[in-house]
Amino acid sequence: MPENLRDRIGQMILVGFRGITAIEAHPVLRCIAEGTVGAVVLYDVDAHTSQPRNIQSREQLRGLITALKAANELPVLVTVDAEGGAYHRLKEKFGFGPTTPAGVMGERNDLAFTRAAAGKIAAELADVGIDMNLAPVVDLLNPSNLAVGARRRAFSSDPALVAAHAREFILAHRALGVLTAAKHFPGMGGLLRPNVTGPGEVSEGCSSDELEPYRLLIGEGLLDAVLTTRITHPELDPDLPGCLSHKVIDGVLRKQMGFDGVAISDAMEMGAIWETVGFERGTIMAINAGIDLLLFSNELDYVPYSDDRGPDAVRVILDAVSRGDIAESRIDEACGRILALKSRLQATGPGRASGDTLGPAPQ
Repeated sequence: MPENLRDRIGQMILVGFRGITAIEAHPVLRCIAEGTVGAVVLYDVDAHTSQPRNIQSREQLRGLITALKAANELPVLVTVDAEGGAYHRLKEKFGFGPTTPAGVMGERNDLAFTRAAAGKIAAELADVGIDMNLAPVVDLLNPSNLAVGARRRAFSSDPALVAAHAREFILAHRALGVLTAAKHFPGMGGLLRPNVTGPGEVSEGCSSDELEPYRLLIGEGLLDAVLTTRITHPELDPDLPGCLSHKVIDGVLRKQMGFDGVAISDAMEMGAIWETVGFERGTIMAINAGIDLLLFSNELDYVPYSDDRGPDAVRVILDAVSRGDIAESRIDEACGRILALKSRLQATGPGRASGDTLGPAPQ
């Protein structure tokens, strides 16, 4: 555990950044070296410029990741969305293999096929040195939900089948030393209502079945991390988005389900957060809700890009701790979980596709 409070807070910051090469990515490398960024997320296209962002080819990506991990003695955690299908950043045009969307895996309902398809994804990530896949999606299928169902991101509407296929997806990654983050807790299977005064986005029609895949997978010790949603679920907390809600994160995920792994926020620039509570207040609320790793994607076109998003977040948190708005013990708890997660990685550079395995996640 870093002795310096600022360094412990820095481990809690997950940012998106610009740069194909180490030279272009100098601002984030500086932040990693200074301890204000502990994790990064890779994107293929920059939402502001429509130009390539971090991924151009296999060899280029290996080089970039090597530079990222060499920037600090405690290597940065490298993450990516690689669900297969629409939300898959390692595309064929960059020299990576074809992938299968979760919806197709669920329709086939062949667990061996799902394990093999997920294994191909995991092998690509391990080969270039990516540590964590921000997947699988364990939301229940709802074709009317444009964010998940219409894009074939969900396995099934049956929670038992969702858990079964997510299990194969996770085990395929674990066999190759790649961490996973199930999403979007507590579920995005309902009908989304955007632009609701107060909460921002509300999910209507969610049932308790949405939580069942998490119960099953947590009980089996399979969840390395859980990515939480910016959606408000009125039946759990009528006032706050999931990733800002103490009732949802500390109450349901931690106390009811017994999950003691890393909780990751939704992108903090999402309108349901950025436009309702703002950057500073949202950052403080997320940590107090029980979030360990704060995701600042830096890629939403209605929020200005900033190379200083990580340092700015660290400053906000430091100030909040000094005022007593965040307990230092909450920082230590979050940092401890993140360091435990990093310690489970069997390698810190490219080339983990040789059969290295990860042990079970502590629950």
